[in-house]
Amino acid sequence: MNYFHQFLKYLIIPFSPEVFLHYRTAIALLLVVIILSFIIDFLLAHSFLGPKYRILLAPGVIIHELAHGFACLFTGAKVSEMALFEKDGGHVKHTRPKIPIIGPVIISLAPLVAGIVIIYFTSKYLSAVDLSIFKHGYTAKAVVTANSAIIKNLAHFSLRNWILLYIVISTAVTMVPSRQDFINAFFPLLLLILAFLIVSKFTHWYLPTATFNMLLLSALNLLILMLILSIVIFAISNFFRNSAS
Repeated sequence: MNYFHQFLKYLIIPFSPEVFLHYRTAIALLLVVIILSFIIDFLLAHSFLGPKYRILLAPGVIIHELAHGFACLFTGAKVSEMALFEKDGGHVKHTRPKIPIIGPVIISLAPLVAGIVIIYFTSKYLSAVDLSIFKHGYTAKAVVTANSAIIKNLAHFSLRNWILLYIVISTAVTMVPSRQDFINAFFPLLLLILAFLIVSKFTHWYLPTATFNMLLLSALNLLILMLILSIVIFAISNFFRNSAS
């Protein structure tokens, strides 16, 4: 009977400390990337730019919607309408995917995955000495120092560099799934995560995370730069609003 109770206890907790420790960095980075993207969106949408600020981020919006579209094709969902760009963004209307459970997750999270991959590989072509923001440590001062070095070492008179920087920043800001995407993917994603954690616990089989962490770090660095710019734009907007009133 005691053995039976221990077995039930083992099943109730779908993950072990080893599983959590293996994925903790990736989980933390992913959460920070998502949170920063939402903060940037809020600051820019409530600045003098308004929701139409997304017009300035056209490449990212187009990549976002195309990622949804390709995910629909991959999962067997029929796309009935696609707007790559509108004044407040874009949208993709589609039928239910033919792949159960995992289909909605793939469609909803496709922009996030595509955005992280595009940022990582595109940023490698930027003329910077090092794109790592944590080479000087993990304090706020170290992050500022690293980002200052990145900006300083960019080829400022290279048109290609400015175009690439514009693409990766617009992609970073718009890659997070919308609120509706999260709603569509929440329960299927929760089931998949629980199933994956249970399998990892019993089989001790873990996915490699080093490459994924590097992808997230590249996205995180650009989001930090964009966050600073967003705060400045938001502060200037509030200053002029208060002055006008």
